[in-house]
Amino acid sequence: MILCTENDKEFINYEDKVKNRKTIFTIKRIFKDWWNKFLENYPNLNIRDVVFNNVERMLKCQTWDLGYAIFKCPDCGNEKIVPHTCKSRMCSSCGNKYNVQRATSIFSKLFKYKHRHVVFTIPEDLRIYFRKDRKRLNYLFKAASITVNYWIKEKYKKKDIIPAYISILHTFGRSLIFNPHIHMILMDGGISNKCKEFVKIDFFSYPSFRKRFMKVLLDMLEEDIGKSEFRKVKNDLYFRYKEGFYVYAPPSKFKSYVDLIKYVCRYVARPVMAESRIIDYDGEYVTFWYQRHEDDLIIIEKIHAYEFISRIIVHIPDYNFKQIRFYGAYHNSTILKIDVVKLLPKEKADYKRILNNWRSLILLSFKSDPLICPVCKNIMIYYNSVYT
Repeated sequence: MILCTENDKEFINYEDKVKNRKTIFTIKRIFKDWWNKFLENYPNLNIRDVVFNNVERMLKCQTWDLGYAIFKCPDCGNEKIVPHTCKSRMCSSCGNKYNVQRATSIFSKLFKYKHRHVVFTIPEDLRIYFRKDRKRLNYLFKAASITVNYWIKEKYKKKDIIPAYISILHTFGRSLIFNPHIHMILMDGGISNKCKEFVKIDFFSYPSFRKRFMKVLLDMLEEDIGKSEFRKVKNDLYFRYKEGFYVYAPPSKFKSYVDLIKYVCRYVARPVMAESRIIDYDGEYVTFWYQRHEDDLIIIEKIHAYEFISRIIVHIPDYNFKQIRFYGAYHNSTILKIDVVKLLPKEKADYKRILNNWRSLILLSFKSDPLICPVCKNIMIYYNSVYT
């Protein structure tokens, strides 16, 4: 492991190597080389079915193994065959497309008002409980929601305010360790159906958030795990974290809401590390970098492919687990008695979704329409799909 800054020679040398390299190191390639050997060498690992499913689909992405779609020219009959994509949470290319869709969906729901980015974290001692039973990750959402709702209800009792916020779960730290925490996009205000008005909120009490979040979460875990097993852990955490768990609003480094939403959504449907951070892969060891949160130092780490695989697959969510959840005025069930202006009108959101389809993405990226018939230059149309 190497510690350096962005200006240190060690990191600059690696940067130059990345910029000048002819081979792009992909997560798919590493898994293709080592996945089966990883399973053979660690037969006793309790690997979830959802992991097998996502990895196998990723390895077959854009191959004939997943089938293909047939497009045909209505005039000359010329055909174009397009392999199916995997839509796996392990696939960088498929995940990028899904993340754009999710970001557009979130942006279209936001009210045209100021929001803040709030992060709810837990101590390292608690991570093992969420890793052993992933259903407990729901407690993080619930505890963060109860915390915000309780504070607003107590602060604005007479106005009966409905807050508006969106919570996104991340399970990873920058070094790919298992570190579950909640990113919340919280509106600086709420909707008062009682007074039929928008109420501005200039101040949120983070000390109150910290203590409330800790109490609610620990009570949930104690009820689930049992007093005999968890009470000692709970008491020890209360003793060590007298100010509550770390809840904060980091200084904004984003120029717009779009950048913030892209940031919190970027790993919802793709591997938890951008492939641009892979500096080198020699066929056995993976070298990658990350910026350490506490002091902003650049960490360059070289690990075996087995370790790299184990760090990646732990973050694949269970089937049907929703990593993005809407609350208060942003929840679909909430009926508002006043009109609100959206940041992104429905018409523009629909247009952005159209631009995110397969044909449009290729057209925008390569300035070439993949459905133009090479023979007669007419538009080819969908004809059939084949599944293997």
